[in-house]
Amino acid sequence: MRSEELEVATRQAAFIGDAAAYPAYTQAVIFNQLNDKLAKVFEDIVVKARAGYWLHEYVFTANGTQARFRIPPRAVVGGLEKVEIAAAISGQPFSKLTEIPQSSIQDYEGVAPGYPYVYTVQGDQVELVPAPTSGMAVRLTYYIRPSRLYASQSDPNGTQRGKITAINTSTRVVTVNALPFDQSLTVPAAITSGSQTVDIVHPDGWHELSLVGATQTISGLNITLGGSDSLTDVQVGDYVRVADQTDWPCLPDDFHGCLADVAAIKILYELNMLDKAQALEVSTGNDLARFRSLLLPRVKADTKQIPIFRRSRAAGYPGWRLG
Repeated sequence: MRSEELEVATRQAAFIGDAAAYPAYTQAVIFNQLNDKLAKVFEDIVVKARAGYWLHEYVFTANGTQARFRIPPRAVVGGLEKVEIAAAISGQPFSKLTEIPQSSIQDYEGVAPGYPYVYTVQGDQVELVPAPTSGMAVRLTYYIRPSRLYASQSDPNGTQRGKITAINTSTRVVTVNALPFDQSLTVPAAITSGSQTVDIVHPDGWHELSLVGATQTISGLNITLGGSDSLTDVQVGDYVRVADQTDWPCLPDDFHGCLADVAAIKILYELNMLDKAQALEVSTGNDLARFRSLLLPRVKADTKQIPIFRRSRAAGYPGWRLG
């Protein structure tokens, strides 16, 4: 569902009419309820599944003068999946670092800069030990916080803005049918060259992001994307949006109605419609249980592999040791 369709579904589930009939529940208020529940209810389910949804990478080059780096600000709280290091920004394989608790960091202090082998997380900072030398590549894999819902610019029967019609990966230029609006402005207006960072959003599937927080310059309908993040996942038909804005919740279409129901439950409690709220809680709880069960396994025909550590046999154990 597009954002306006979600608004209608939420009003129906909460037994409220339009904003004229319920002035306390404007479109902006409904969107805030949907955004709040997407974060508070679905983030936990998706991240704990560790099934590859909402995963993004942030790759940068160490300058040799620091050991602490900020976790991407749009990461879900505690949403780092792994931290890796490579000897150069390209051409070298990444190796995964081991996390240690903050209480153990003193055991590693004083180590001269070199090739990091452990890291610790403190607040929104990752500290690598030892500090990486200049030119090393650091890759943080994290779960991104879902973009916020705003009024749709992708009505298939009306306004469509920011739809990609052509891609040039070598020049990092995407061509759109019309420049997207910045929906956070009091009066939404088309983005301007260099003023906003942008995301690229899938209009189907899980409505994931093909590109996150890229700088941009604009010439006509051509948008040149800054940075070095891969454009492999960008396709014609995707949509350019101001960073952290979207027309669709980052969930499969099958569960958009579930999100509307979760938001409606809070509204029903606010309106003291307790019987309706409790009845909706029961059906929504079943939907959330089904959502959890469908996240794993991703490929239903494949059995889960159990790693075997061959070194255990060489160490004199009577047989293979299962990990």
